[in-house]
Amino acid sequence: MRLVPAEPVSEPLDRLIVRAGLAVQRLTRRVAAAYGLSATALDVLAALDELDGLDGLDGLSHRDLAGRLRLAPATLTPVLDLLEGEGALARVRDGADRRVVRISITRRGRERYAVAAAGVAAAVAALPEPPPGHAAPIRAHLIGLLDAADEV
Repeated sequence: MRLVPAEPVSEPLDRLIVRAGLAVQRLTRRVAAAYGLSATALDVLAALDELDGLDGLDGLSHRDLAGRLRLAPATLTPVLDLLEGEGALARVRDGADRRVVRISITRRGRERYAVAAAGVAAAVAALPEPPPGHAAPIRAHLIGLLDAADEV
C-alpha cells in the first residue's frame, strides 16, 4: 500500500533516485520470482548468456563471475548450486589449472533466461517513460552520478 502525502513534499533528487532504483529492483525481483528465479540467479544467467560463445572463452571462473556481479564468491555458491541442479548451468574443472572451475550456461539455462528476461523487460517497459526528448539527458545525468559516486 502506497501512502500519498496530503500536500506535495519537496524530496531531494538523490533520495528520489534511490527510491526509484529500489522500486525497479523490487519489480525485477517479483517478476524473476514468477519465473522461479531469484534476482541473483537471473543476473548469473544474464552474465553467462552474454559471454556464451565469445571466441576463446570457455565459461567464467567462480571468482570472475562473482566479481562481474559484484558479489562475494560465497554468496554466489548456493545460487550456482541451485542453477546447476536445475540444469541451467554447468561447472567444469579448467584443464590448465584444476583448481579453477569454469561456469557456463546450458541450452536449458539460455532458454530459461530468455523467457524470464522477456518477462522482466515487459514489466519494466510498462513503467512510465520520460517525456519526449528527456531520456538522453536523464541517462547522461545518471551515468555521471554513477561515475562520480564510484570515484568517491
